[in-house]
Amino acid sequence: MTESFSRDADDPRQPATAAWWFARWHSGDMTRRERRQFARWRREQPDAAREFDRMQQLGQAAEQLPQARIQALLGGAVPARPPVRRAGRWWPAAWSLPLRAGLACAVLALAALAGWWSLPGETPSFTTVVGADRGERKQVTLPDGTVLEINGNTLAEVKFYAGRREVELQGGEILFSVSADAARPFLVRAGSGEVRVTGTVFDVRRDEDVVTVLVRSGTVEVTGGHWWNLGLAVLRGGHGIRVPGSGAIGVPAPADVDTALAWQAGRVVFKNAPLSEVIHEMNRYLATPLRLADPQAGRLRVSASFSLDRPEALLDALPAVAPVKLAPAADGAIDVSAR
Repeated sequence: MTESFSRDADDPRQPATAAWWFARWHSGDMTRRERRQFARWRREQPDAAREFDRMQQLGQAAEQLPQARIQALLGGAVPARPPVRRAGRWWPAAWSLPLRAGLACAVLALAALAGWWSLPGETPSFTTVVGADRGERKQVTLPDGTVLEINGNTLAEVKFYAGRREVELQGGEILFSVSADAARPFLVRAGSGEVRVTGTVFDVRRDEDVVTVLVRSGTVEVTGGHWWNLGLAVLRGGHGIRVPGSGAIGVPAPADVDTALAWQAGRVVFKNAPLSEVIHEMNRYLATPLRLADPQAGRLRVSASFSLDRPEALLDALPAVAPVKLAPAADGAIDVSAR
C-alpha cells in the first residue's frame, strides 16, 4: 500500500508532489522523519521522482547563468525569495489545490531561472588553505576564534560566509574547537559526510573515502549519503561514527575519544589494535613507511604507546611488542612480516 504524505492541512490525503518536495528540500528545514518519507516517496513514485530530478538539474543549470541573462529571461528584476517558515503554509487556503500546485511549479521554475539557490555563488569573506605535512602537527586559529589542531598529512580549505563557516577536508585529520555562533553554523565536509555544529569540540578524520567523527564535548549533526537518500545522526560527547564512501549513516556509538586523540598531546596510543591499523596510523608520522609483507602479520594485536616527537622509536619497539620482523625493501619501504 502506498503511503500518502500530507502537503496541505485542508486535504491530508493528497500525496506530496515533486514540486512540494523540491520546495522542502531547498528550505533547509527538512526533519529526519521527512528525509525518510522523501526516500520512500522516491521508491514508490518513480515518475514523480524523475520530475524532481529534472527540477534539480534545472536549478543547477540556472546557477551558472549570469545575472543579466536571468533578468532578460524574466523581463525584469530578480524577485525576492519568499520567507521560509517552519510551520504552516505560505499560500492562501482559499486557493484551489490545482491552482496551488500550478503556482508551486511556476514559482519553483522561476526560482531556478533566477538562481534562487545562490549560496554556491557567494563570495566568502575569508578563505585560507590549512594543512600539515607527514610527521607534522600544527595549530591554527581562525578569525572567529575557532582553533584547528591539525594532524600530519592533512589538507583542508576554510571559507567563511555571511551565514555560515565551511571547511572542506580533502584528507587527514583535524580537531575543531569551534567558537560558538548560532547565526553562523560551522560545517565540515569530508568525502560523503558532513558535520554541522554551532560551537563544540570534535574531530574529523578522512582516510580516502572513509570519514570518522568523534565528539569530545557538545553536540554535532552528521549527515551522509546522496541527496535522494540522506541519513542523519546526532552525536554527543564521548561518541563517534564512521561514514563510508557510500555515505551510509550508522548508529553513533561510545568511543575512547581520549585514546583516539592522544596525538594532540604528542603521543599515539594503541589498545589491542590489529597491526594493520598500527602500521596505517604510524605511517602518518614515519619518514620511511612501513608495509605489511603478509596478511598474517596484519592480524596480530598490539598494545603500545609511542611519542610522536620520535616516531622512529616504533621501529625498535615493534619487534619487542609483537612477533614480527622488519626488513628494508628495495623501494625504500620497510616490510613487516610475522616471525
